[in-house]
Amino acid sequence: MKKYILLFPALLILLLNHCTNDLEEIPVTDIASPYNEVTPSNNNSNSSSSSSSSSSSSQNTTTDESFDHQKMLTNWADNIIIPSITSFKNSLTQLQEVANIFVGDPTSDNLLSLKEIWLSSYLKWQYVEMFDIGIAEEIYLKNRLNLYPANIEKIENNILSKNYDLDQSNNFSSQGFSAIDYLLFGIQENESSLIEQYSNESLNYGTYLIDIINKMISLTDAVNNQWESQFRDTFIISTDNTATSSINIVVNDFVYYFEKGYRANKFGIPVGVFSGDPLPDRIEAYYGENYSKLLSLEAGIAIEQFFNGKSYDDPTIIGLSLKQYLDYVESDVDNKLSDRINDQLNTANDKISSLNNNYKSQIKEDNNQMLSTYDAIQKTVVMLKVDMLQKLNISVDYADADGD
Repeated sequence: MKKYILLFPALLILLLNHCTNDLEEIPVTDIASPYNEVTPSNNNSNSSSSSSSSSSSSQNTTTDESFDHQKMLTNWADNIIIPSITSFKNSLTQLQEVANIFVGDPTSDNLLSLKEIWLSSYLKWQYVEMFDIGIAEEIYLKNRLNLYPANIEKIENNILSKNYDLDQSNNFSSQGFSAIDYLLFGIQENESSLIEQYSNESLNYGTYLIDIINKMISLTDAVNNQWESQFRDTFIISTDNTATSSINIVVNDFVYYFEKGYRANKFGIPVGVFSGDPLPDRIEAYYGENYSKLLSLEAGIAIEQFFNGKSYDDPTIIGLSLKQYLDYVESDVDNKLSDRINDQLNTANDKISSLNNNYKSQIKEDNNQMLSTYDAIQKTVVMLKVDMLQKLNISVDYADADGD
């Protein structure tokens, strides 16, 4: 786990009753989480932040009320996080409808439609994965929707046995987008053979595909429902600079995603930064072959938009976010950190754009270009994880495990 899930003691029994026995054990403390508190609703996005008194602890200092932290949190919730989750949820509903049509009538046209909506949903997921907070963290959403590489042996055993529980942690790598990637592009060498395989209902491939998508929808519904409830209101009024406050949690999740989910998973691991040898089978969308670049480019856009406070539905609308927060802190600095971060994000994006659409081919033909892309991303990691967190007086809440 990258951080502790902090709960009221009274909710501990409820959590334990809802966790599966084989999930990773979650450390619990008696520190109250702002997401579980019952607090008055406050939907005024223009209200100023109300920080409580600071304690002697360096991680419990009060934020500077001159910057409107609550307005920034409101922008994050109402214009970025909730709209991206809603859009993703709607795309999964479309994926479910198209998958049902294909399974009921496996034709070339229906397969093409299924592949297209799968990719569309996968692209929308790139805007959601970084927000691993609240129930999304509790139910391991990102591990269940986008853990790659897929465990092909486990998938085939599940399909053959027709006996599987997708809520079990040992099935995390046999579901989600990577499993669908295998089921659409990896089980046969050509389209006609794949259609023939799905036409044989006794083989259970269609049933497994639908089960995976249904699970993705139920998990996403849980996250969406939480944000539409009291969670949103408690989120935007949690403005203190503490380990459990909204700003600290979201910023840490953002940096963690950038370092691990984006830099390491999409580039570092496949190109062999941590293993010494390239591991092309570890790329995102391995079986689809030509989608890894599209997904990483979309992830870069999502990262840039969140950092700059751009609305998910209309990126021309910009609200308070990390760039503005840093600019406030560095109001008397000419060479602002936020500008250097944006410049480096653009440099990394240019590097990605120059890569082969097929990352497997790119790694095989010219892995140095992939390594150069990784290096460009790594420079931004230092700016975010060291320089930015120091400027904002936020401590890292997760431990490094890859030796970087």
